[in-house]
Amino acid sequence: MEGAVFTADEWELRPDPEGDRPWINPALRTPQGRRDRLHYLGRQARRRARKAAARQRTVHGVVPRVLRGERRVRAWVVGVEGAKARADLNLALATVEEADRAASRAGRSVLKRREKRELAQKLQLEAGKQLAVAQTTKSRAKRIVAGRGAFAYGALAVADTVAYGVADVWGFLGALVANLAGASWLGRDVEVSEEELEKLEQIEAGIPQEFSGGMTPRMFEQMIRQALTEDLKVTLSALRVDPYAWGFEVHVWLERMTPEKVSAGLDLLEACLPGVRTSSILLQQSAESRNYCVIRVPGKDPWQAVPELPYRAPHSISTPAIHTAQIGADMAARSLALPMMRTNVNVVGKSRSGKSTLLRAILDVLTATEDQIVIGIDLGSAGSGFGGLRRAMHVVATTPSEARRALWWALDVGKGRPALFDRLGMGENWVTLAARPGIKIIVDEFPALVRESRKGYLDPDTNKRVPWDLDGLLAELAITCAKSDVTILIAGQGVTKEKIKDNTWVVELPVQVLAACDKDDVVQILGDGVLAQGWRPDRLLPQMGDQLNDASVVYVTAGSTYCEPVPYRGCYAPPEELVRRGREREEAGLVDIDEESARLSSIKLKDLMEASRQAFATGDGGAEQDDVPRLIALIRRVYEELGDPGGLQLEEIAAGLAPLDPDRWDLDVFDAEGYGQAEREQARTAALKAAIRAVLAPAGASWTTDSYRRPGEQKTTKGYCLRHLKKLTGEAWNAS
Repeated sequence: MEGAVFTADEWELRPDPEGDRPWINPALRTPQGRRDRLHYLGRQARRRARKAAARQRTVHGVVPRVLRGERRVRAWVVGVEGAKARADLNLALATVEEADRAASRAGRSVLKRREKRELAQKLQLEAGKQLAVAQTTKSRAKRIVAGRGAFAYGALAVADTVAYGVADVWGFLGALVANLAGASWLGRDVEVSEEELEKLEQIEAGIPQEFSGGMTPRMFEQMIRQALTEDLKVTLSALRVDPYAWGFEVHVWLERMTPEKVSAGLDLLEACLPGVRTSSILLQQSAESRNYCVIRVPGKDPWQAVPELPYRAPHSISTPAIHTAQIGADMAARSLALPMMRTNVNVVGKSRSGKSTLLRAILDVLTATEDQIVIGIDLGSAGSGFGGLRRAMHVVATTPSEARRALWWALDVGKGRPALFDRLGMGENWVTLAARPGIKIIVDEFPALVRESRKGYLDPDTNKRVPWDLDGLLAELAITCAKSDVTILIAGQGVTKEKIKDNTWVVELPVQVLAACDKDDVVQILGDGVLAQGWRPDRLLPQMGDQLNDASVVYVTAGSTYCEPVPYRGCYAPPEELVRRGREREEAGLVDIDEESARLSSIKLKDLMEASRQAFATGDGGAEQDDVPRLIALIRRVYEELGDPGGLQLEEIAAGLAPLDPDRWDLDVFDAEGYGQAEREQARTAALKAAIRAVLAPAGASWTTDSYRRPGEQKTTKGYCLRHLKKLTGEAWNAS
């Protein structure tokens, strides 16, 4: 290094007993120093103003002092003479009243009438004496009180009149202010109770009476220390307050106790800190020590430090670096990035809790990788949870049949890859490269997948309902395929049995992400006692209308990296930006499966991708694509062409279907050796009856025969009624 090096001792302003030290710090002569000085003076002025405003609510406020001063002046004007005159007058009036009552009793009495008259006469004489004394005392007191009143109030009246004559209204107002200031000075002394004295001492010491994001750490430390020790009865070993732009972070070291008492009293702590939003204080049990915890007291905008979802170019991330790709941040802007290399993830949150925002942030990372095949399964919302990134995903299955094919393909690859480890020199785990990618299965709306899996389909060979077993395939993937880097991410509204039946394996996945959810979900995933340690997703509020509340705020547990209850918020990107990124990554080309893994399954990835693209292009996703809607719609057309009769026989329906779908319902299709016209019609009728039953069975519906009346006939006929058909098609069955 070149040049002179100055140490701190050479430029620092040290004590100067000889008087050569400059009066003004040189740092204050700079523009930044002047601005900082003005900011400091403004902050001090605001503190003094808050202190003065808080003092007005005590006995030393301006109004109480003015009232006390006026009472003291009035007491001096009245004096001892006025008080004695008032006492003599009250005594005389009481004596007169007693004498009147004695005279009344003497006039009505029969027994001892003489004694009662003598007593009444004595009382009347005594009353006369008392009245004479009271008149004399009152006359004397009037002269003295008038003199004092003229001195006390007359001077003020004269001063106010002179001020009004000199300066008009403004002079009168100034004189009035002076009068109030004098009365306030006279009322400065007061005797206070212990409670009033304690409150006054807190105000004089600068202890705030209400939480404010702009208060100093020292003030807030005094406020939180008093709340913890006096109200929550917590024994503190040490306490430190760190201020941030989002609020305050309080580091608490307890004395021979755990933070359970603090966790149980969070509601009381909020009540002791006026100005704190309800259910906003968060507790974090530290992993360093059991008696060490962190309390977060957020202000009005605690998530201002969370950035937008970072841009990532196509093929810019490798699987070993996924754990560094940011998808969210905490209040202090510390990054959240999930470990997802050969790791399964479970995301839980009730409706409107922001799961989709976090899911899209994760998908933004996965679709930007150079070595991952991304497959999405959504049987509850037709893939809408994936947003604009759907174009950058290889497969998006929105029907049970597509989902089962995709899961079978992933399971074949995941189970077959361990046989390739030694041949490819990979050791004990699949080494993910751009030439040999991993596979990520993203499942949204998991409870809907469980319901569809239980509903099943009708096997045409056995005529029995067969479950899809999609959740069973996912469980097998989670258990057997992690070492092959074929992993899953499950997102659902809860993990209770009412929502996911017996799929308890989701709570055992190594990475758990909890958004706003029920207390039962928290306990079932993390175990008993976690609420006292600060894992409180149940205190989070989901989005309600335009109010975001705690949407996309999550708690994450993932090994030693994320083992403390710290809330994070997912990074957000506008929908149009996600659409742009999806198209950009689609145009850059999606990752293809390696040849060794492709030979492990009879199902081809290209076939899955082509079927997904066709479903997305035609908008046919979201419902099972078979003859269910088509057959019922064709039968409805048959009724329309015949003028919507009240009902039809099965033979008439089959005859009407022949011209609409000849490849399936024409008589020639049912021709066989030895069959005549009647046999073919009978075979077609039987096939139609079986087809109607088969297409309605997955939805739990049926179309049975009922009585109807043909036009022009009085008797009823048994057949397939129009009103039942309208119920199946969603029409108003009683409409004309």
